[in-house]
Amino acid sequence: MDIAPHLPLCPWQLAEHLEFPIFPLSDYARMAPEAVAYLRTVNGQKDFSAVTLAVGQERFIVHNDAHDEKRQAADISHELAHGLLLHPPMRILDPSGTRNYDKAMEAEANWLGPALLVSDEAAMHIAALGLTIAKASDMYGASEPLVRMRLNVTGAYQRVANRRRYA
Repeated sequence: MDIAPHLPLCPWQLAEHLEFPIFPLSDYARMAPEAVAYLRTVNGQKDFSAVTLAVGQERFIVHNDAHDEKRQAADISHELAHGLLLHPPMRILDPSGTRNYDKAMEAEANWLGPALLVSDEAAMHIAALGLTIAKASDMYGASEPLVRMRLNVTGAYQRVANRRRYA
């Protein structure tokens, strides 16, 4: 995609680059009006963020466009992480009707998804510039808790301090 490692990565552009279609939940309002209406409410937003679906070999993402844009970016990045990690498609529900998911695959996507939004290099860039969490959140299109988490797990502040001390 020809983007410097420290610059923001737009998940919608990444999905387009990977030829991974993304559909907002609101596109399904005619097909299932009551379900979509509920999932777009405050309570429903807690029940559904995004999912990767497969039809044959084709995969696509459906995401809850009622969430704020930074949350949507995180949700889409998480789903793209599943694709980048080549996780096999799974049935959404098990035979008893319970949500079906693989804990290890979710953990992997939970790690890679945020790293797509705020890479190691981006965290270092944020720390080196002394950006506030709020400014970095806006710059990278990621929530403040996500930016803070990435700064912490990368050790960006300490690494920048070490570089300055030994430079």
